[in-house]
Amino acid sequence: NNYLISVIEDIYKIYDKIGYNVTHKILNTAWYGYSTKRERVIIVATRKDLPNNFKYPLPKYHSNEISTKMDFDNLENEITFLKPITIGEALNKIDYKNKKDIDNEPMNHSKKTVDRFKFINAGGNIQERMDELPDELKISNFYSRGNTMRLDMNSLAPTLVPGHSNFPVHPIEHRSITVREAAVITGFPLDYKFVGSHTKRCEHVGNAVPPPLAEAIAVECVKYLDGLDNNKRAIAQQA
Repeated sequence: NNYLISVIEDIYKIYDKIGYNVTHKILNTAWYGYSTKRERVIIVATRKDLPNNFKYPLPKYHSNEISTKMDFDNLENEITFLKPITIGEALNKIDYKNKKDIDNEPMNHSKKTVDRFKFINAGGNIQERMDELPDELKISNFYSRGNTMRLDMNSLAPTLVPGHSNFPVHPIEHRSITVREAAVITGFPLDYKFVGSHTKRCEHVGNAVPPPLAEAIAVECVKYLDGLDNNKRAIAQQA
């Protein structure tokens, strides 16, 4: 179909015309040390007069729970991966005694909502228990991905996209996870302060490129730029 083109293909064509080599790769946050299996398409463009040898950060953590394809030319076959950081390990880092952290204040759910939460199994969602719900607790099958699923302490979180300002249900407690809990699962520092309404703070976490992934990419960018400087020095010495 001559009228349809993929976004990636369009980006490649545009940047090729203005003098850039472009590569892209799907990276999983859990590979770089945190508790969500969030995928991000990372696109890197380098000027055509520069070496086209940018390397994407190699995974350090992996398990069968992560289904993202490892599409790396420089990945050693015998590499030993670390075990991914579970939700439980991430939540254990939070100081729940700190009552001044407004990002860790739980939502005040209605009794009906809390009663519905009680039916959701760890790692499951409300759809699995819909037939068992009392009529007054049933909801549409076209439910939001937010607080109709419960996290599992021993697993990784899916992409944390807040539905109706609510994140998924806490693994043990009958409430949605707080902004702080979502943030630490995503890899934000414990002292990171979010701003705005509860809805906006949830969106800030949900829309972010998880910090561990951003850091891994930044490290490779520095390596690439350092390589350019080293090449310039070598050429200058030869001259």
